[in-house]
Amino acid sequence: MRVSTICLACLALLAGLGFPTDMLPQDRTQRLLGELSNASGPSGFEGSVRAILEREMRSAGLEISTDGLGSVIGVMRGPAGGPRIMLAAHMDEVAAIVRYVTPEGMVKFQLLGGWLDQALVDQRWTIMTTKGPVPAISGLKSVHVTSQEERTRVTPRDEIFLDVGAASKEEAETLGIRAGDAIAPASSFEEFAHGRYVGKALDDRVGCVMLLETLHRIKEQGMKTSNTIYFVGTVQEEVGLRGAHTAVAAINPDVGISLEAGIAADHPGGRPDSAQERLGAGPVIYLADAQMLANLKLRDVFQNVAKQNNIPTQTEVTSGGAEDSAELQRYSAGRPSVNFAVATRYLHSHNSMIERSDLDQAVSLLLKVLPVLDAHNVKEISQF
Repeated sequence: MRVSTICLACLALLAGLGFPTDMLPQDRTQRLLGELSNASGPSGFEGSVRAILEREMRSAGLEISTDGLGSVIGVMRGPAGGPRIMLAAHMDEVAAIVRYVTPEGMVKFQLLGGWLDQALVDQRWTIMTTKGPVPAISGLKSVHVTSQEERTRVTPRDEIFLDVGAASKEEAETLGIRAGDAIAPASSFEEFAHGRYVGKALDDRVGCVMLLETLHRIKEQGMKTSNTIYFVGTVQEEVGLRGAHTAVAAINPDVGISLEAGIAADHPGGRPDSAQERLGAGPVIYLADAQMLANLKLRDVFQNVAKQNNIPTQTEVTSGGAEDSAELQRYSAGRPSVNFAVATRYLHSHNSMIERSDLDQAVSLLLKVLPVLDAHNVKEISQF
């Protein structure tokens, strides 16, 4: 049994005995994931998430810069002339933005990223104002005054409003609320049974943890690679892969690896015709999505290295969704790229779920793959 498994079992036991879980010790991976999940980082408003990534990159001694949109770039330099490897995880989350405030003090909004309408009602939110965070709830008509035909109808997004407790537009404005303010989902990170974690924004804070844990373990293990690695937190992925577009131009990588949250369908109603991932079955190599096909030689590197090190992997072929790897792939004359993910249930909602073992194995595989990406192999991967 691994030490991390023992620690998780101890935490579960102590929690069952009534000890508050927020007072129990956590390892770095769990602490980082909880901190990042709880941080508010809507598309275009990623500052609090960027601060965490910058802190961790500085602690590892990286050179840090940002691009013109706010993506953060940390550099671990290798030998001169070695290939440039870009690891990218997006910092933003699906969220919303204030459109206007009604005379009654209710907040109307526009969504940032892909939401289902049924995921929006009767939820808690945080409006990010210049005066500080303002809590809000998405109002829902009481069942007592809802007609029979309305009871089974999904409330369209244009009918949904946020209630901040204000009695008028003027009162809402005194709280600091104004058009253009970001609105983030409000949901706290928790550990569930079987080493599973639940929280908001695991798409793509799980990718951010993959990025940071890979960095920290390279440093701790004194690992040397024959390449220069760029650790990148991108912005505005959920609204069009915008941060990856600018960050890849700033870096000019030879190989791009997007670190992501995958789409697990191992729940009632999930079908393999839509998504093939399962929690606990290992990290995921995306072969196809709506905007990219994986570089086949880079796919083979991941799968061969995983097999050599007895790390289970799973694959995904889906017709929906797009990740930063699409921008990495089509930069300039084209770059070998792949999307590498941790299976995640209930994406783009207030509560998503991952399994810790998948995250640990994803980091382990990255640590084995990166040394393989030397000049010879990168040249081979890039040829057809």
